[in-house]
Order: sequence, then C-alpha cells, then structure tokens
Amino acid sequence: MKRSSAFTFKAAFVIFFLGLAAFKFAASVQGHSENTQTATPEQIEFFEKKIRPLLAANCAGCHNAKAMTAGLDLMTLEGFTHGGESGSLINKEKPEESRILKVISYDETVKMPPTGKLKAEQIADLTTWVKMGAPYPGTAKALTNIPKNASVREFTEAEKNFWAWQALKPVAAPKVKNTKWVKSPIDNFVLAKLEEKGIAPATPADKLTLLRRASFDLTGLPPTEKEMNDFVADKSPDAFKKIVERLLASPRYGERWGRHWLDVARYADSTGNDEDHRYPHAWKYRDYVIEAFNKDLPYSQFVREQIAGDLLPSPDGAEVNKRGIIATGFLSLGAKAIAQQDKKKMIYDVYDEQVDVTSKAFLGMTMACARCHNHKFDPILTKDYYSMIGIFASTKSFSNVESHVSVPLEKPLVTKAEFEAYKAARKAHTEKDKRAKLAIVEIQDEVKDPLVKQYLPRFADFMLAARKVYQDGLKIEEVAKQNNLPEPVLKRWVEYLKPSDQVRGYLNEWNDAKPEQVSIAATAYQTHFQKRFNEWQEMVTKWRSEYKQALLENKSLPERPKLEEGDDRFFNDVYFAGGPFTVPAKEQKNFDAKQWASLQNLQQEVDTLKKNMPPEPDMACAVEEGEIVPQKVFIRGDYNSGGDDAPPSFPAILAQYDNKPSFSGSGRLQLANWLTQPNHPLTSRVMVNRIWGWHFGESLVRTPDNFGKMGEKPSHPELLDWLAQEFVKDGYSIKSLHRKIMLSSAYQMASENPSTAEADPDNRMLSRFNRRRLSIEEMRDGLLAIDGTIDYTVGGTLQSGRGTDGETSQGRLSLNPETLKRRSVYIPLRRANLPTLLNLFDFGDATTVAGKRQVTNVATQALFWLNSGFLTDCSQDVATSLLANKNDNKTRLSEAYSRILNRPAKPEEITSALQYLEAYQLKFIGEKAELKAWQSFCRILMASNDFAYLD
Repeated sequence: MKRSSAFTFKAAFVIFFLGLAAFKFAASVQGHSENTQTATPEQIEFFEKKIRPLLAANCAGCHNAKAMTAGLDLMTLEGFTHGGESGSLINKEKPEESRILKVISYDETVKMPPTGKLKAEQIADLTTWVKMGAPYPGTAKALTNIPKNASVREFTEAEKNFWAWQALKPVAAPKVKNTKWVKSPIDNFVLAKLEEKGIAPATPADKLTLLRRASFDLTGLPPTEKEMNDFVADKSPDAFKKIVERLLASPRYGERWGRHWLDVARYADSTGNDEDHRYPHAWKYRDYVIEAFNKDLPYSQFVREQIAGDLLPSPDGAEVNKRGIIATGFLSLGAKAIAQQDKKKMIYDVYDEQVDVTSKAFLGMTMACARCHNHKFDPILTKDYYSMIGIFASTKSFSNVESHVSVPLEKPLVTKAEFEAYKAARKAHTEKDKRAKLAIVEIQDEVKDPLVKQYLPRFADFMLAARKVYQDGLKIEEVAKQNNLPEPVLKRWVEYLKPSDQVRGYLNEWNDAKPEQVSIAATAYQTHFQKRFNEWQEMVTKWRSEYKQALLENKSLPERPKLEEGDDRFFNDVYFAGGPFTVPAKEQKNFDAKQWASLQNLQQEVDTLKKNMPPEPDMACAVEEGEIVPQKVFIRGDYNSGGDDAPPSFPAILAQYDNKPSFSGSGRLQLANWLTQPNHPLTSRVMVNRIWGWHFGESLVRTPDNFGKMGEKPSHPELLDWLAQEFVKDGYSIKSLHRKIMLSSAYQMASENPSTAEADPDNRMLSRFNRRRLSIEEMRDGLLAIDGTIDYTVGGTLQSGRGTDGETSQGRLSLNPETLKRRSVYIPLRRANLPTLLNLFDFGDATTVAGKRQVTNVATQALFWLNSGFLTDCSQDVATSLLANKNDNKTRLSEAYSRILNRPAKPEEITSALQYLEAYQLKFIGEKAELKAWQSFCRILMASNDFAYLD
C-alpha cells in the first residue's frame, strides 16, 4: 500500500472528504448488518446475558408458541419484527419509538409486563438492544419450563473434540523449500502454509521501517534520530537483535505492554455506573502490571497473583505479600453499581463480572453467558458458571455491602498489628477532633439561637426586603433602615434569595410569586421554617443533655443530630449551610471576648489535630477471603429461585485437566493453580495468541477473548500450539516470546506484497506484515516525544481522594489528556466519563475485556487532528526547535521528516514543501509568518497517514 504526505490546504480538505466517505461507508455497512440481522459477537453476548433471561422471566409465560397472547410469540425474532394484533414491536427507522419500549415504560394504555414495571436497568438493557437493531441469535428452546436439573447434560462428540479443549501436543516445525527465508521455527509454520498455496512471502522491510515498527511495538514511542542513524550505520548481522534487546530493557516497554494487559483487565480508576466513585488505590494495580512486564514476571505467576495473590507467600519473605494483594486489583477494580439498593443483585452482578473477566482473560471462554441457562453455543453449563460464582461469592470484595452506597474493600499493605495500632490512634484522634468541633458548634449556637428567635417574627419581612434589593434595585442600606432590619443579616438574605444557576426547586413558589402574592408567600415560608426550627430545637435540646453528661463522665460523645440527606433543603440552607441565619465562626464581631477566645483556642486545636493526623498506612483496592457461601444454581439467573447445589469446580468440558483439588477457603488458590498447570489447554494458548496479535495487529485466533464456537478458528493451529509449548518451556517468559517472534522473518516482512492481493486479501496466510493505525496512546505519546515535552515520570497517580463528585460536577470528569504531558497509561480513567480523545480513537469502554480494540475510520478523527489544540501545541514546539537550528530550509525539512515520520524525505517532497512554505509566508505576512508556516507544515506531517499508520 503506497503512502503519501500532504503539503497543501487542498490536502486537508481531501482528508476531510475521505473521512466523510469512510463515515458514510461505515453507516451503510451498519445499516446492511442490521437489516440482515448479522449480529456481532458483542451483540450476541449482550443478548444472551441481558435480554434472553429478561424475556424468559417476564414474557415467556404468556407470549410463547402455545399461548400466543395478543398473537405474540416473543420467543422468536419474528414475534418482535412481525408482531401480533397491534403490529410490529420494533421500529427499524426510529428505534426509540418502538412499541415494545412504549409498553414497558408504563406511559401507554397497555402496560407490560402486567405483573409490575421492569426495573430501570432492565428497561435500559431492552432500550440498548432495540437501538442496536434487536439482534436475536439462536432459537427459543429452553426459555420456558426450565427443569431443575437443566444445568446438567451430556456433551456431544463434536463438543468434546472441539479444537480449543484439546491437549497441547508436541509439534515439529514443518519442512519448507525456501530454507534461506527461515530465521526461526516460526517461519517454518508460516512459510509451509504459503508454499502450500503457491504464495511467496513479502520482501524484508527496510531498516527504518523495521526500527519504527519495533519501537512503537515494544515501547509505544517512535525512534529518535540518533537511534535511526545508529541502526542504519550498524551493518552487523545481529543489528536488529540489539535493537530488540534495548527496547525490551527500556522502562517504556512495561508501560506499552502493561497497557495491553490493562485492556484485558478492563482497568479504570472508578466504579462507573450511577455513582462513579473513585478507586483511590487503583493506580497501584496499574503500576504492578507495568512492573510485571518490565521485570518479565513469569506469566504463570502473574496469573496466580491476580487471582489469589493475597493467599500466596511474599516473594521476599515478608509477613505481608504487598505485591500479591495489589495484584488482586484484577478482581476488585471492575465496574460496580454500588448505589444499587437490591444489594443481593448488586453483589451477584459483581461476581458475574469477576467470572466474566477471569474466564475471558485466561481461558478465552464466555462463561458469563451461562448465568441464566446453559451456554447457547459452547459446552459451558449453568452449573459450571455457578460453581465458579461460588468461588467469588466466598471472596470479600466490599468492606460494607449494606450501606446505602456500598463500600468497595480497601486492604492494608502492613501487618495486622500495625493496622490495628493505626486504627486505635485514628479513633483517639477522631474523638479529640470531634470534641473540638462540637465545642465550636456549641459556641456558635449560643450566639445563633437567640438571634434566630429574635429574628423569627420578622422572617417574612427579611424576605420581602431582600426582594426589593435584588429585584427592584433599591440600595440595601436604605431598605434596611426603612424596615428597621439589621443590615448584615439582610445582606445575607439578599445573597441567598437572588436568582442563581443553582437549581433550587424549593424556592419556586417564592420566585414565581406575582407582586400581589409575595407577602402571602413570605408568610408561608416563615410558617414552614418556624415549624422545622421548633422540631430541630427539640432534637438538639435532648442531645445537649446527653452531650454534657458524656463530657462530665469523659465518655465518647454522642453524634449531634443532623437532617437526613435531601430532607428540607430550605431549612437546611437558611439555618445551617451558610444561609442567612448562619453565624460565621471566623467573624469576631459576632461573639463576646470570652466566646471569641474559646473559639480561637478550639480552632487552633482542630488545626493542630489535622496537622498531626495519623498517616493512613499503605492500602490497596483488593479482595480477600470471605465467609464460605454454599452456592446453588439460580434458575433463570433469579437468586430467589435456587436449584441444584453448585460446589466449587472447574468447567466440566475440561474435566480431563481437572486436578481434583481439595477446595479450601474461597477456592481462589485452587483456581489459580489449575489455570497455571503446564498441561492446561487454554491458559498458554490464549496468552501467546494475545501476544501474537499485539505484535502483528491480528491474532492467530482473531477473536482473542473467545476461543469458543462463536469465535474464529486459528489460522495456523500448529503454530499456535508450538508457541504455547515453547512459552511453557521458557518458564512463561513473555520477553523470550517477544524475541522468538520479532527475530523471525515473518515479523520482519514488509507490509506490501502486491502478488498476494487476490490470493491472501485478508492476510490470513501471513504473506505480509499487517499495516495498522497507531493506537491513540501511541499517537498522543508519540507526538509528545517528537516535540520533546513528554514527562517520563514512572508510576504514581494524578487522582486523589475517595467518593464521587456528583453527577454534574466538573470533578467527575476524567483529566484531559490534551493538557497533560505524562504518558497516556498514567492518566486516570473515570468510567462514567472517559476523555473525548480516547473515545474518538477507539480506546474502548474500560468495563469489558478487550483483547482486541475495534478500529474505526470516521471523518471526526481527521477533523480532530486538523483542528485540535493539542496538535497545534505539538506542531508549534517542533517548528520552534527546527527554526532554532541555523540550518537552511532543506536541512530543516529533512530533519522534520526524520523526527515526525521516521524516514528521509524524497526529493519531490522537499520541493513541494519548500513551495508550500514560501506560499504560506507570502499569504500571511508578519513577524511570525515564518513560524506559522513551519507550524502549519509540521501539523500536516503529524496529521498525515504517514504518521498515523505503522508499516
């Protein structure tokens, strides 16, 4: 495939229209897909996990092939598309107007299901399904009248003989004719297939192309000019081997390849869903992953630590296995609907998510599809699923499940004795702090309560007077004097009542009152406040008695009464939250000398206590052993309908590899050991397939998270097995596998092979290297490296604190990658609001396993690069540095090509670029015309396919 750079404004428009064409083409393909009901694997999984169980539980009883209530059989696709007596339930043209969505909303005359409105998340799932085109894979069998033992059945011979479940068998590298092409046994497997079809492999890539490929591949960054020059000058036979070793030794390697694994581990820094609470220590798991790749931690140990690291001895002999505990972040950092009030549903959704990530990441199996019924396509039984669920149900993921907003577990990375000492010190400190703060409030109340009682009879007068100031424009001092009201208090009323952007529904009656109604409205607000104030005084008087008694006896102080969250915002604002009747503790004029002295001393005590707060010990978001849960199969996934017992065990289809462990505790340690036994047919296959795919752009099994029937079969099964066996022989060393792959001729091929355009159009035979677009991290980090502003600080976090920030708060947004200089892997990810830049370039949703990112090519991507402030800054930095060199323009242009595109400029490109620079400066005359011209030119190179695509 030929590449070319753009040098004119015309080229910018070409990029736009090509992007637009790509967008239109993608839309047409999508429309075709929906019309023919071609469901993607992701849509199939969504249907099986979310929609089929919902239909079975809520619709199957009446709308089946026998009953046909209202002429509908919703156990088939036709039931939705053709409909019944009232017509189709799905509106393909306007999905949001589909009849099914109207009846489940309970806004229509017909309300379904008649037994009660579906839960909000069920309605959301059905809405998502309808909008994706209502894909309905498979048949309706087993949806109704599910027998109690439906989770048990015999496997067919075809299921038993499926390729993925077969043992790894010794494989010899096949013989080939063109032995000169072979640098590694890998080449034998690739070339044998090509020779079988009469196909010749591509020629070797040139040195600079190979260097750029390897640099981005292993570090996610482009090579420097010095590295390019050194490699070209190195004529030794092992020149490329030295490059590979240098890149593998770089700390940048772990950052690049750690990000690959973080995609699989669906890593993010918050819980997502409704509350989107921060995970305060998530970054430690991210840093653990990066360090594991840099240190070449054996993959078997990597797996064991992520499943059961808290149960393993510390590698350094310490009492606490810090690394192992942090590693279990793999299980703890998934998306969680922690504000869900059906707590049992919430925790089983968490267990389901843990089964899903574990089975996909390590086994390439979609076990979570068997939550409500036996897997529709693979020999995975519902009992297999619940046996795995039992392992995670016996694992503690929350420190407090039952609170209104459940609290995910944070585990100390210090000894038990150290943590207990910390808790005792923290408790004593908190009690002192509480005493001081309550004493401050009591002094404030001594002043505030008499004033409030004094002002209460004139409550309505304050409101009416304030209105004259902020609405009629009268001066506050005149209104205060005319109405005999204290000016400072009236000023606070004006500030409180004047219109603002804040939504305060409880003031609607006041704000909407007509001139003749304002007096009545003010009196109503006064009556309401008086009633609540009396109730509050009764509550606080009772508390004060208990408080003073506790002070005398030096006991723990009782909690001061407080309004329930959301209870009477008007009273809370006026009396407590900085409103008109608040007495600021920092204003001396409000207190007598004795009160002020006490306040000063107490505030100093609070400040000292804050300064001397016992530091929190090192903590991690993790899991630990919980109470053993005797798990049952849930019929149709309903936890209220228990069926057969489901003790811990492994999938029955893999019984021949079951080491029949004696399960103890949760069973996680036995699961970790089973996954990493050398003869396991999936663990090593799945990982080497992932590594191959991250090198070549496509895996040998092109569905890396699904080795089942709905996944693709391996293009080179013998090569896959050979790689898996070599992986195990080499002690599960990922770096050794890199060397094997990258030092092969297969890896070092060019990405162009014109002779195979028809014989191998999709490159399944590996007749050439796959050209690919850089990931968004490579594009962003690469540009920061090119302009010299990248921050190479390793590890740590840019996020602080716990909890959420409210649905509309700016604090809830992820940090903007366009304004930061750290590598992309270190930027915190808030699940409910991922950065626009990442979303635009196919980053994913950070909630599901993503062994392979989807790649789109749409107009908005090209438009972003052409118009982003990020690219403006990068191109200006490079332009400034080029002009700082006292070279001629031809030399500068050669340097620009080398830095940005990692290749020399062609003579015709130099000529065209010189013309562009000259024309630009003539059009934009001024003192900065030269800089602007060079910035524009650098921007074009940075926005070109030459930069964005890797050969």
